[in-house]
Amino acid sequence: MICICPTVVHLGGLHRSRHGALGSSQHRHREQRLLPSTGSLAAIGIDNVCVLGAGVMGLSVALRLRQEMPDVTVTLIADKWVSDTTSDGAAGLWEPYKLDETPAERVNSWGATTYKYLQDLYFSDAASAAGITTVAAYQLWSQPHEDPVWKDVVPHFRHLSYQELQPFEKAGGCKYALGWCFTTIICEQRPYLLWLQDKVLRSGVTLQQRTITSLQELTGFSLVANCSGLGAARLFQDPEMYPVRGHVIRVRAPWIKCNMFLDEENYIIPQTNTVVLGGTAQRGDTDVAPREEDRRHIWSGCLSMMPSLAAAKPEREWVGLRPGRRSVRLEYEEAAISGGGASSESLKVVHNYEEVVRLMKEHL
Repeated sequence: MICICPTVVHLGGLHRSRHGALGSSQHRHREQRLLPSTGSLAAIGIDNVCVLGAGVMGLSVALRLRQEMPDVTVTLIADKWVSDTTSDGAAGLWEPYKLDETPAERVNSWGATTYKYLQDLYFSDAASAAGITTVAAYQLWSQPHEDPVWKDVVPHFRHLSYQELQPFEKAGGCKYALGWCFTTIICEQRPYLLWLQDKVLRSGVTLQQRTITSLQELTGFSLVANCSGLGAARLFQDPEMYPVRGHVIRVRAPWIKCNMFLDEENYIIPQTNTVVLGGTAQRGDTDVAPREEDRRHIWSGCLSMMPSLAAAKPEREWVGLRPGRRSVRLEYEEAAISGGGASSESLKVVHNYEEVVRLMKEHL
């Protein structure tokens, strides 16, 4: 699921770390607190910002910084670019799910901002280049299920009637407890990331491809925006980060024009040239090789929704590790980078999600 304002993203098909309450974990030799709501950042002289990570989050934050704070020098550092990032494997569907402890008001605030951003892109001359389209989405449930907290964010949300459920039940040879439909937006990640990267370059952001192994390598920056995904577990010693293994299959099925979900197990997401079939969400699993049991799970679930997929031509498989976390980390931190005693240096770090750019703009 996707949430892109251009500062926060939930990747449909392959989700980024799930939304949650504000992070509050404490780590040895580290001072952590939420970004202040009044002007204490104004006095710290930040004019040279490093954004770590070139997935959709890092690119979005780097661009927003340049657009809204043009006097700040922005450098984006990453070891992987577009085609090698987790973002690139995602289908890019707007639909928040697996929300864990996220308060409903945050889901709806972030979700509405993202939907508006994508909708504006869809009605602009950039829609084709950015890979934006709208589709009808259908969610089927085997068991009774409460309505999603975000139902008022999207257009045309409603429950499916008995007559509307019948074709799905006939196709799958089963009964569904309920279903709903709504209009959503797909932000296809390969074209979107390339479009976004071009805008980042044109905005004057400096790009560096290298691997950061220690915070000491970043001491030349006055502030670091952490958009490093799973890399944060090692670099920032974040014990709450964990991998979530995602496996999808892309097929040629040009007759598929709508999105379908079966419980939280399987999904069908159309793209420009392919259709994404999924999926898995295996917490703590670091195996990036496709597995036969996952293939069977994906095909059986998707065929139960749309039997015509039996005629689809497989194009490729993709397995990636999504960065997972119980809660979103929205924090300002002064991370110790040497020694650990009173003389230790520290590095100002923002663990960056949706509201950080706004807060930085207010206080820089």
